[in-house]
Amino acid sequence: MDRFEFLERRINELTGRIGALERNLEALSRLSDHPVENLLWQNGFPVMSHGSGEQILFPPAILASSLSRLYRMMKRYSFRLFIRDLIKFPEGNDLGPLTRYCSPRTTRSYLDTLAALGIVCLADGGYRLERMVPSFGPTLEWYVCEVLRREFLAPAIFNVKLENTRLGGDYDVLSIVAGRLVYLEVKSSPPRGVEHRAVEAFLARLEDLRPSIAVLLVDTQLRMSDKLVPLLAAGLERAGKPASDRAVQRVADEVFHVRHRIYVTNSRKGIYSNLRTCFRDSLRRQ
Repeated sequence: MDRFEFLERRINELTGRIGALERNLEALSRLSDHPVENLLWQNGFPVMSHGSGEQILFPPAILASSLSRLYRMMKRYSFRLFIRDLIKFPEGNDLGPLTRYCSPRTTRSYLDTLAALGIVCLADGGYRLERMVPSFGPTLEWYVCEVLRREFLAPAIFNVKLENTRLGGDYDVLSIVAGRLVYLEVKSSPPRGVEHRAVEAFLARLEDLRPSIAVLLVDTQLRMSDKLVPLLAAGLERAGKPASDRAVQRVADEVFHVRHRIYVTNSRKGIYSNLRTCFRDSLRRQ
């Protein structure tokens, strides 16, 4: 055997080993210690990605203590409204556009807090958002995911992309509560901004995933009965559901249900409180 034959054999051997290592790495990459990912995998829906921070308000390297402080601030509805305006008007010397829902004093306090967290830069009497993001939606998804983790002690993931779905594999928040798969569709726009196509997409994802509990959560203090409840009922009718499977009934206040499995709610009494009402009702009835 000459030198070139020896080298060729060694190259072939190394190529085979590299191929085996790549296959092993691919198999390992599909394994997860996250219970939500594992449950989805068992149900035939491998997770392609989740938790992307590209369009979230805060930087990837934010400290855990700063993240906890931001989470506490996000509990305030006025702060979430302020954040929406801040994303619309990410820089300026005039605070006027940021004072639609809070006083100038509160606006300055919010800006000071965000500056301390490294989210806003304050200089020369003006402000500038450090990360330009297209909307509040991804940050709200992160917050709802944190509510599940911190308040319900439930494993949760957000901004989830799934394989093997027929009708669209993008899910805002997925969690496991009391051993049951929970899907939350989170809307940051007021009810007038939610159209029938969004509700139908929500219902289509339910047909794919078949979660035990599904919640359409709209971050507003406006009534659900004016638009969202009729939209949900109409969407179920267009989906061909029988009358018994499309009756939308009130649980309490602005929390409504369909057969104690599908819920629509706002955030008037707090996102945590309304989700707790949904979960308690469903777990008692199912």
